[in-house]
Amino acid sequence: MSAKIQKYSFLLFVLIGTLISIPNFATHLKGGEITVKRVSDKTLTFEFTLTTYTENNPANQEQNTVNFCFGDGSGIVKVPRCCNTPVSIGNGTMKNIYKYTYTYPAASLAYKVSVAIPNRNEGVLNITRSVEVPFYVETSFSINSGLGQNSTPLLLNPAVDLTAVVGQPFIHNANAVDAEGDSLAYRLTVSKTGDESVCTGQNRGIMAPGFKQPNDSLSTFTINSKTGDLIWDSPHVVGLYNCAFIVEEWRNGVKISETVRDMQIEVKDSDNRAPKITIPADRCVVAGTRVTGTITAQDSPSKTNRIDALSLSSTGNVYQIDTVYAVKPTYATFTVLANQTVGTAKGNFDWQTNCYHIRKEAYDVFFKVTDNPPAFNNEVDKLVDSKIWKIKVLAPSLKNLVSAVKTSAKSVLISWDAYSCNLLNAEIVLYKKQGNCQEAVNTSCGTGMNLSGFSELARLKSTETQYEDKAIQNNKNYVYVAVVVFSYKNGVEDVSPMSNSSCIFIPSSTPLLTNVSVTKTNATTGELLIRWSRPFKLDTTIFKGPYFYQVQRADGNSNNVFKNVSALLPAQIKPAISDTSFVDIGVNTQNKIYSYKVGFYYTDNGKPVLMENTIPGGNVYLYGQSTSSTAINLAWIVDSPWNNEYQLHRIYREYPRKSGVYNQISEVSVAGANTFTFTDNGKDYFTQDGATDYTFKKDSTYCYIVETVGTYQQLLTNVRLVNASQKVCFTAGGGTNGGNTDPDNPVDPNLAPCAPVLTVDNQDCALMEKVSNCVYDKFTNNLSWKPVSSSTCDPNVTLYRIYYKASPSGKFVKIDSTQNTFYQHIKTDGIRGCYAVSAVNIGKKESPLSNLVCLENCANFELPNLFSPNGDGLNDTWLPMRCPKFVSQLTCKIIDRYGQEVYDYSGSINGFVWDGKNKSGKLMPAATYFYECQVDFDVLDENQKRKVIKGWVELVK
Repeated sequence: MSAKIQKYSFLLFVLIGTLISIPNFATHLKGGEITVKRVSDKTLTFEFTLTTYTENNPANQEQNTVNFCFGDGSGIVKVPRCCNTPVSIGNGTMKNIYKYTYTYPAASLAYKVSVAIPNRNEGVLNITRSVEVPFYVETSFSINSGLGQNSTPLLLNPAVDLTAVVGQPFIHNANAVDAEGDSLAYRLTVSKTGDESVCTGQNRGIMAPGFKQPNDSLSTFTINSKTGDLIWDSPHVVGLYNCAFIVEEWRNGVKISETVRDMQIEVKDSDNRAPKITIPADRCVVAGTRVTGTITAQDSPSKTNRIDALSLSSTGNVYQIDTVYAVKPTYATFTVLANQTVGTAKGNFDWQTNCYHIRKEAYDVFFKVTDNPPAFNNEVDKLVDSKIWKIKVLAPSLKNLVSAVKTSAKSVLISWDAYSCNLLNAEIVLYKKQGNCQEAVNTSCGTGMNLSGFSELARLKSTETQYEDKAIQNNKNYVYVAVVVFSYKNGVEDVSPMSNSSCIFIPSSTPLLTNVSVTKTNATTGELLIRWSRPFKLDTTIFKGPYFYQVQRADGNSNNVFKNVSALLPAQIKPAISDTSFVDIGVNTQNKIYSYKVGFYYTDNGKPVLMENTIPGGNVYLYGQSTSSTAINLAWIVDSPWNNEYQLHRIYREYPRKSGVYNQISEVSVAGANTFTFTDNGKDYFTQDGATDYTFKKDSTYCYIVETVGTYQQLLTNVRLVNASQKVCFTAGGGTNGGNTDPDNPVDPNLAPCAPVLTVDNQDCALMEKVSNCVYDKFTNNLSWKPVSSSTCDPNVTLYRIYYKASPSGKFVKIDSTQNTFYQHIKTDGIRGCYAVSAVNIGKKESPLSNLVCLENCANFELPNLFSPNGDGLNDTWLPMRCPKFVSQLTCKIIDRYGQEVYDYSGSINGFVWDGKNKSGKLMPAATYFYECQVDFDVLDENQKRKVIKGWVELVK
C-alpha cells in the first residue's frame, strides 16, 4: 500500500471514529429551567438565565453556547455559557449557566422564551430512545405596564436531589421564591423536546416521544399545588426517569408567568435510607416580631443498620441572596450547630422581621438534610429530606385605640398611636357600631374587619392619629375598631389585623325613653304605653323651669316625620319622681309599628324652649306562621334606643283559649336581632305560673304576646326595660297566608321580599355636547325599580337599599336606602358604574339583589383635519373636536411628509394642543401632516380602553 493510500485511509478512519463518537459526546442533558428578570422599568429589557443540569462528559464541556428563542418572531440568538460554570453540585451532576440580556419591541400578554439542546442523556426509561431526543425547556411571561419591573420566580434548590431508592418515598422541592411576593402554584407537566435550529414550527415544544409520568399501579407521583413538594411515594424499578413541573405566578387572580423545570430522578437499589427532618409549625407574625426556630434531623438506619453523618442547609429569599429576590435587611440567618453526634443534626433559624417584610403571601423557608454515606463502586448515593417552613409577616394593627366624649362639641374623639409602618397607599379605616361593647379578637393569621354589625365610619391618612365622630346620639353605646388598608408595589391590596375595640356610652342630661309597650291590640282603638325617665344631671341654675315634656309619634320604624300626640305636659324633675308616662290611644296596634320620642323643655323669658328630644323608640312587633298542626313559629322585631340583645325575652300564650288570660310558656335567650325567634310545639317550658301544655288541634286558633327585655349599657344598668308586643293569633296547620293586615294570618317570618327589577338611565352624554367649555364635573344616574310580587316572597316592603360598584368585577357597597322606588346617584368621576337594589321588609329581612345594571362612560375623541395657525383667532390651534370625553391618557405624535417628527405629546387631555410649530418653536409651512395618537379611555369595556387613531391634518395659512 502506497504512502498516499495509507494517508487517506488514516484520515477516513479518524473521520469515521469522529462520526461514531458524536452521539455519545452530544448526550448529556438531565434537566434545567429558564428564569426571567426585568432589569429596567424604562425599557422592556430582561435578563434571561438558563440553568442546565448535565452529566460530566465531553459533550457538556463542548456545550459552550445554546440557542435561545425569545418568542417575539425574531430568530435564534446564540448565548454563551457564563459564570464560571460548569461546576459539580454532587450526585454526578454538573450545573451550567447561560445568561443573555434582551429588549422586546412591545408589551405582550404572553411571551415564551425557550431553549432546545441536543441531546438528553442515554437510558431514560420513560422517554423513548432519550439519547436521540433534544432537551427542551420554556418559560412564559407577561409584559405590561401594570406589572412593573416583574421577574419570574427563582428556583433556589437546584435539581440535584436526584437519587431515589427502591421502596422509599422520594421528595424534591424547588424552593421557588418570587421577587414581588406574588402567589405561586405548582402542577405537573410533560417533558418536552424541540428542534434547536428553529424558533417556530410543529416540532418545537412537543412532548418527548413515549413520555409518561414515572409512576405505575404500584406508586403515585404528585406535586402539592401549594407547597411545591414533588413526591414519588414508592419507586420500585431501578433506572433513570425524567419529569417536569410548572411554577405558576399569579397576581390579583391573573396568571402572569409559567416557569418549567425539567429534571431527572435516578432510582437505585441502595443500602441507604433517607434521613428525616423536623421543622417548626407554620407561623403568622406581626412585622417587628423576632422569629426563631430549631430545625433537627435524624438519620434512618440503612438495611445494614448503618448511621451516616448529616448535613443541614436552608434557602429562601429571607436570606441575603440575589438583591432582586431577597428581602430587604434585616436578613435571616441559619446556623448549623457543631459537634453533633453521628446521625443527628441541629440548626437555629433567626429572623428579626420589620415593616419591609410585610407581604400578602407567606415566605417559604426551605430546609434540607442530606446524608453522607460511604462510596460504593466509586458512587455515593446521597439521600435527602426537605420541608418548607411558611412564615407570613402581617402588617401591624393600630395600637391603643381609645374614645372619649367631647361634651362641648357633642362628639366622640377617637385617638390612637401613630402607625408604626410606612406602607404604600396606606389608609386607616375606622369602623363603628351602635350596640353592646364587643372585643375585637383577630383569628389566627386573620386580617381585616371580621366583626358583624359594624359599618365604615371614615378613611384617613395613615399619618392621622385621631378622628372626631359627630354623628352620635345621646344615651347610646358606640364601639369603634380600625384596620389599615394598603397596597404593595405589585398592585396587590392587603389589610392589617383589627385594632383593639373602644367602647363608649354617650350620656345626656335629657330624659331616657324606657317603654313603648302595646297595652291594647286593635286596628282602630289600639293603645300604647309610652314611658320615660326624668332628666339626668340637669343643671337647673342654667336651664330653669318650669319644665315640660311633649310626646311625638311617627309611622313606621324608619320614618323621620314626627307629629305631636300630646300637649306640653308639666314635668316634675325631683329625684323622687323617677319617670313619667303617656298612653297613646286610637292607634292601629294590630299591624303597624310606631316610633315615639319625647321632647324636654325648659323655660327662658317665660317661653318653653326645647332642650333635646329623646332617641326614638318603636313598639315590639310580633309575627309568624303555622306551618303544621304541631308547631307555630314566632318572630319579633323592635327598634329601641336601649339594647334588647343578650337578654331573656318572654313568650306568653293565651290559656284557656279565647279567655284573654295569657300564661308565660318560655324564656328565650336571645343574642343578635336575628335570634328573636321561638317555635311553640305546645309545651309549657315556664311552669312557675302553672303548666299549660297544649296538644295543638288543626284549625284551632292560638294567641301570643311577647315581652322583650332590654337595658341601657352604662346608664340605668340595673333597670330591665320590659315591653309587650301586640296580640297575634294563629290557626294551627293554617300554613303561610301572607300579609300583616290580619293578626290571625301573619306573614311567614322566614320570607324575604322578592328582588326588585331595576332600570338605570343617564342623560348627561347629550348634555355634555352642549357645554361650551368642555368642563362637566357633575353626573346624575337615575335609578328606578319595580317591586315584584310572588307567593314565595313577603309583599310588605319598608325600604329599598341601593348598591353601587365601580366596575362589574368590583365589590358592591351600599350607598343609600329609601322608601321610594326611584333614586338619583350624583357622581363627580363620570357616568360609569354598576347598580343593584334590594328590598327590605318589616322584619329587616333583605331580598336578593336585583338585576345588575351597568352604565358606561360615553367616551369620545375626534380630531379635525384642518387648522390655520395664522393668528386671526379662528382655528389657530389643532385641538380635539366636540369636547373629548373621558380620556384618561393621551400619547400623540405628528410627522411631516418626510417622516420627521414635529410634535409629540404624552399626558392628560388638558395639556394636548398643537400650535403648528416644530420642537424648535418654528412655525411649520402649510402642508399635510400625519398623526398617530394612542388614546386611553376611562371605560368599563376592556376592549375599548385603548384606541390607536391615525390620520392626517392640513395646516393652512
